[in-house]
Amino acid sequence: MSNRSRVLHLLSALVLGLVTLAGPASAQVTLVYSDWQLAENVWNRSLREAFAEFEKANPDIKIKYEPVALGQRDTRYSTALRAGKGPDVFALDANPIKQYIKEGWVMDLTPFIAKEGGQQYLADWYPSLLGPVTEGGKVYGLPKNVSPIMLTYNKELLTAAGIAAPPKTWAEFREAAKKMTKATKDGGPVDQWGTLLVLAPAGFDLRFSVVLRGFGGDFLSPDNTKSLLDSPEAKAAFNYVIEMIQNDRSLPPGVSQIDAQGGRTLVANRKVAMAFEGLFTVPIIADINPQLDAWKVLEMAPVPQNPGSEKQIRSTYYMKSIFMNSKSEHPEQAWKLIKFMMEKKQMEKWFVDNNLLSGRKSVNDTFKPILENKFTNAARPEIERAAFLPQIPKWPEIMETVRQALQAAIAKSKTPEQALADAHKAVEAILARP
Repeated sequence: MSNRSRVLHLLSALVLGLVTLAGPASAQVTLVYSDWQLAENVWNRSLREAFAEFEKANPDIKIKYEPVALGQRDTRYSTALRAGKGPDVFALDANPIKQYIKEGWVMDLTPFIAKEGGQQYLADWYPSLLGPVTEGGKVYGLPKNVSPIMLTYNKELLTAAGIAAPPKTWAEFREAAKKMTKATKDGGPVDQWGTLLVLAPAGFDLRFSVVLRGFGGDFLSPDNTKSLLDSPEAKAAFNYVIEMIQNDRSLPPGVSQIDAQGGRTLVANRKVAMAFEGLFTVPIIADINPQLDAWKVLEMAPVPQNPGSEKQIRSTYYMKSIFMNSKSEHPEQAWKLIKFMMEKKQMEKWFVDNNLLSGRKSVNDTFKPILENKFTNAARPEIERAAFLPQIPKWPEIMETVRQALQAAIAKSKTPEQALADAHKAVEAILARP
């Protein structure tokens, strides 16, 4: 071996020895985060900005984004999760949570929470919001944002129609809707409608439920064991919606196919005057049509009620919570991301960007922009008038049964009476199953 070869051999051995002493380089972990709101411009920007900060603070963790349409979310997730796959961290609204817990698709976060202080850590969350994510004393998710569903209206369109204040009763609502359904050009076709109701799967639950509850009815008995769809209140609410569509025509043509984003687009373009929405809708509408000046033109008011109604509940909670896949290969890193999303600083960002109340009391009680916001000031009293939809594993199936009954009545394939009666029987059968 030449002297030059010996020198190169010694240098190679020295480098190899230094690498061995230093140990292996830390491998970067990739977490898949999935969320239907990644498909929405406003939330997509907000989440990506926050996660860029998270990646900077945690260079060993990379976030891979997985948008999913709300109407396809549960089918996509359930298929993947049953196969032991799916995203590491994902968002759910309240409706399917109990089903996901029952199926074992979400991780018990209690051990992670215990390391943060256990009940002391959780004390800042509203107990009512922790209910849906808790089962058997174990916490499976953390509530991120919440809003009651409100009557949301374009005050300029109301004023132009000579309506001085938002309707407080369902009779007033119906008359206002008819008054604001018109052709905006003389001799032209009707191109403005008084209201709409989301009747496609994505968003139906939140909107139809406030009509039903506003009439004093509900889907199930308080113990979730019996259908209440045969009650006079449920029949009145069901017929009310059908009559507005078929007789008044104060809802847009093709309303049975309108999903949540389609509804917001109609409001953004001044085609619809009133809708039932949550706080989150304002920045989305502002993004769809900046010329509307949504922050100024839109207002929110309580869901209408019938005179003399003594029902406490007239609205429904929207809640978004964050969960970990029970089969995630990176639970420690996934918890880091969940914890980051729940920090006070991030909760404040979610409000500034997306106009949603926090799941944490301290944020709502102390953050000045929340305290000074006209929409949250209208919504906060309604939190006590709102309730979650039934928190049982069978709920998604029940909700779809009701939706299809309403669709059948709208299409006139069944009379409203027959459609609702069939839905009542079907829900009773679903509840009776083990």
